[in-house]
Amino acid sequence: MTLPARYGRAPLRGVNKGPNMHIRRALPLLAPLALAACTVPAQIDQAPVPYTALKPLNEVGTSSFSVRVMNGASRIPKEMTGIPCTFGGDGFVSSFTAPAIVTAPNMGARTPAASVKCSFEGRTQTRALQAQNKTLGDITGTVSAGANAGVVGVLVGGAVAAAQTVTRDKTADVWGYPDVTITFD
Repeated sequence: MTLPARYGRAPLRGVNKGPNMHIRRALPLLAPLALAACTVPAQIDQAPVPYTALKPLNEVGTSSFSVRVMNGASRIPKEMTGIPCTFGGDGFVSSFTAPAIVTAPNMGARTPAASVKCSFEGRTQTRALQAQNKTLGDITGTVSAGANAGVVGVLVGGAVAAAQTVTRDKTADVWGYPDVTITFD
């Protein structure tokens, strides 16, 4: 039995160099695979897609979100382009090709649930969307960013977020939908 080289002695050819040797040999093969998994999102070249109101909505503004479609048939999902989709809710609708930035009505706390439906090779995927208060999400994100500064950052960020949450004009809050990724297997 041969032992690994230790304590500054030069390793001998053919001698086991430790329990991680298999990982070291596989690393050059795994690196390209890991880089392939880091795919860059497709560029969204079209203008934001407007919605069509089917009835009076009494909206106070608009918000937007992105829609992306992935082909999950392989081990590493790849983003697809030119996929026909629709977005709609109670009183509004829009049609577009993914990837896209979709404009949605902001009706405050009255913003209804909606859905995104995309079709690919005769199959259809639908994703239900719940409206969310994006203003509160932005304030909460500020607290999360403060966590990178340690305990003091969390305390200061939390105090600032609490003050913003209490003193803000709730009628000016922006309501909208989260970004959507639909995967076809």
